[in-house]
Amino acid sequence: MIAFIAAAASITLYGCAASLCAFRAARKADRFSVASRLFFLAAFLLHSASIGMESVSTSGTVLVGPNVLMLTSWVLSVASLFVAVFAKRPYGYLVVAASTVALLMLIAQMSSLFSGSAFYTNSTYEQWPALVLHILSFLAAMACFVISAAASAMQLYQRRLMKDRSARLFNLTMPALDTLNAVARRAGLVGLPLFTLGMLLGFGRYAIRHGVMVAAGCPAAFSYLGPRIGLSIVVWSAYAVFVGVSYLAPSLAGSKTRSVLSICGFSAALVLMFVAAV
Repeated sequence: MIAFIAAAASITLYGCAASLCAFRAARKADRFSVASRLFFLAAFLLHSASIGMESVSTSGTVLVGPNVLMLTSWVLSVASLFVAVFAKRPYGYLVVAASTVALLMLIAQMSSLFSGSAFYTNSTYEQWPALVLHILSFLAAMACFVISAAASAMQLYQRRLMKDRSARLFNLTMPALDTLNAVARRAGLVGLPLFTLGMLLGFGRYAIRHGVMVAAGCPAAFSYLGPRIGLSIVVWSAYAVFVGVSYLAPSLAGSKTRSVLSICGFSAALVLMFVAAV
């Protein structure tokens, strides 16, 4: 119960941090610069405490179900914490990051409540030790993807203001377009091989288990993996195209197209994490 309360409080604080950052980025309200970071830090500490208490209650973090979403949100939060501390103008990024972390935590808590039961064994890990590397590669890739998507979203927002010749453009506290473009490209470039590693590990395990069961004459009931495999291919394809047109053939797609690709890939990755947790 205490872990659940800590998680609920963390979700609320992440929401408050996102709201303050949105106001700070759009209105240039200096009085919220420290408060938004403090809210995010408090949310992160409660988030970490919630995961720690849950891990103690189950004698270790169980790498299945809602816990995967909680770990994903925590990794995103760690990456965002570094941005909040070291970046001069992190507010636009923190709007996306804090909202995403809160959404993942909310889905994880709802999934845990509606399941009617908890998972108390790491039987999958005992059968497949590479599960840790499989999950860590996906988590690290998600951290890169959220950075890329946030930078891309800020690019689209700034370009929209420029197109409309809005006076709000002069009140923004976001990095320059060139900086956002470079961050989006580099984050996608780092995240793609990490995601590829996670996919290869997962597909390799699936192929081995399928072959063993077919050889044993048992029905291979892996239909539940269909949506995961399909979404993984969609995410990989989106970021492969994004990285390709960003570095190999930049003349084939404009900045707006690349930004949309990054955001679509991240959206598909969020759906993938939700599907993997249920």
